[in-house]
Amino acid sequence: MIIRPNKPISIEYMKSFSKYLVLLAAMLLTSATFGQSVRDLRFNEILIKNTDNYDDEYGRHVPWVEIFNTAYNTVNIAGCYLTDDTTGFAAGKKKGGVEPEHWYRIPKTDINTNMPQRTFLVFYLDAQPLYGTFHVNFDPRTSKTNYIALISADGKDLIDIMYYPKDELVDSTVSYGLLEDGYTDNPGFLPQFTPGSTNVTTTKVSKQERLKRDDPYGIGLAIISMSVVFTALILIFAMLKLFGYSSKKISQRNAKKSEPATAAKVADVAKTEDDELQITGEEAAAIATALHLHFNSMHDEESEVITINMPSKHYSPWAQKELTMKRTPIIRK
Repeated sequence: MIIRPNKPISIEYMKSFSKYLVLLAAMLLTSATFGQSVRDLRFNEILIKNTDNYDDEYGRHVPWVEIFNTAYNTVNIAGCYLTDDTTGFAAGKKKGGVEPEHWYRIPKTDINTNMPQRTFLVFYLDAQPLYGTFHVNFDPRTSKTNYIALISADGKDLIDIMYYPKDELVDSTVSYGLLEDGYTDNPGFLPQFTPGSTNVTTTKVSKQERLKRDDPYGIGLAIISMSVVFTALILIFAMLKLFGYSSKKISQRNAKKSEPATAAKVADVAKTEDDELQITGEEAAAIATALHLHFNSMHDEESEVITINMPSKHYSPWAQKELTMKRTPIIRK
């Protein structure tokens, strides 16, 4: 296996990666900002004929509308517009620097325009904007339309609009709105008015109570739980098998790719060994002579007694007596 050193990351690559990282962060920030915008606000309830039920801070009984924050974060409604006539604001511009008639811009100086998550805010439709932040400049009792709209601060986006049966709202104890908070697909007459609170007044059966009623012994829940567990185990087993099969195939493919190089290497080694085993005639004769002398010539036995074998056909200087005695020193004058 050949291991190649990793290439150094170039400056151009780092710059490109930084651009993509900044773009991703901007997209996440934009989505988070969009998720916390006034687009989450919805008209939840409206009451036109208010004779003796809900009064404002001055003790007056006037029409009102309720707005619900469907988001799970705080949303500031300040700067947006409330109106019962959207025709004058089609282009999203002021006429001569003046807001169109029946367009009420919610002031930005009141901290009460901050709506916490899943809360309600009531505006009084009394055509008396000087009475406070939550008093608009139009009155549905004298309006020629049968709707109320919420427009973005730039005047270009319609956030929400509610149409109501104006001629049928003649009872001061009946309001019109969403049967379930925030769900605009199911408007209708409400059994009782609930300004500043949820429109759902009936007791709802919780999921735990419904499950206890439908499955008192827990058999269905046990079956569902076991099914989920075993399904997850089967999926994990299938993924592991698939991973093992893929790894095996990749290993086989890599082995096939490396077979030619390995075979060539083995052939080179075999050829080299054959070349090394090729010897000359003189070398073979010398090796044979050495082996013959080793097995057939005289030699000592490794023991406590040194023996000298003296075959008749061979000559050995070990038997000469003159070599076993010291010579007489010769004195020369």
